[in-house]
Amino acid sequence: MKKWLGFFLFLIGGVLFFSGCFFPTVPSPSTKASDWTVMVFMNGDNDLAQDAWQDLNSMEMVGSTERVNVVVQMDTPGEGTYRYFVNRDTNPSQITSPVLGSLGNVDMGDYRNLIDFVQFCVQKYPASRYALILWNHGGGFRKRDISFDFSTGNAITIPQLAYALSQIKSLIGKNLDLLGMDACLMAMVEVAYEVRNYANVMVTSEEFVPGEGWDYAGFLQMLVSSPSMGEKELARAIIDTYVDSYIRVSVTQSAIDLKAVANLTHSLDALAQAVLSDSMTPPNLYLYLSDQALYFGDYDFIDLGSLLELWHGWPTIQDLTVREKAGLARNALTQVVFYERNNLGKSLGGLSVYFPYKSYDSKYDTLSFASSTSWDEMLKYLLRYR
Repeated sequence: MKKWLGFFLFLIGGVLFFSGCFFPTVPSPSTKASDWTVMVFMNGDNDLAQDAWQDLNSMEMVGSTERVNVVVQMDTPGEGTYRYFVNRDTNPSQITSPVLGSLGNVDMGDYRNLIDFVQFCVQKYPASRYALILWNHGGGFRKRDISFDFSTGNAITIPQLAYALSQIKSLIGKNLDLLGMDACLMAMVEVAYEVRNYANVMVTSEEFVPGEGWDYAGFLQMLVSSPSMGEKELARAIIDTYVDSYIRVSVTQSAIDLKAVANLTHSLDALAQAVLSDSMTPPNLYLYLSDQALYFGDYDFIDLGSLLELWHGWPTIQDLTVREKAGLARNALTQVVFYERNNLGKSLGGLSVYFPYKSYDSKYDTLSFASSTSWDEMLKYLLRYR
């Protein structure tokens, strides 16, 4: 979970930023398609309000250009929800970007408001490529998934996110070029599988994300300097600037080719079926090895690459089919995660997978990954031997 900076800081920050706003003239909507429209759905209606203002101000250090539109919908406690067309402004104590609309109190934990925001951006600021960034807390598929709105108590579940993205695909007429989640714990194979048909590339983290999140000034500067870059280049820019901006805080970030996720999922399904059919290896050995895999802020989310390496190479797994399938899945994973960086000093696979240490979370059954594979059956079977 992104770190809490406190309501006191929010009050100070809110006064500071809003007192500097002068609400300049709203720009006319573009009639010519730009290269990129970057859409940031910034849910700061929670304990991240101060970080939201800081990141919006970071975006203003670069701002929009004729070829790159940066549009933000931001909600903070007590202030309501505003849409901004981000303009360049080097003053770190003011938000000077023009307000495109004051929406009142909007539930940013409602997927329908995400669809509405993207529809607005596509209609007003058409582009050849679109990036959508969800900025907020994240929890993988657990608890309140993503985009927690403290005022309403709502969040967007992973199945709801998939539905919203399907509608957004219809609005755009194609996949999103890049889907970003500046939120904790969202780089899961289960999340990637859920959204695989609606975006080309996904960028997010296996681990917790600091409250300040991504380095928006850093990667936006690279984008406006080279607006013809593709989504994979932009993904690398987001990752490099993010990881380079943290020294004392442990961070991870992955770039995922969503077109390759189906093949990985097929490989994991075959692996799960092989484990279920293994009558020679004690089930508690699989549990022991899963406990040795690298894990993250939620200890039930383990690094998939780490797990597959263990299962592929462990000599006392008696069924060679399991080891073979683990190796094939490991190879498929390398085709999905095309770029990964961290400052942990560890080799990560770039995607985590659900492997509960104690009890199975029935919410997992709502995910497409669970219904499309035998992974859930494998987990339930193995957990009987805890």
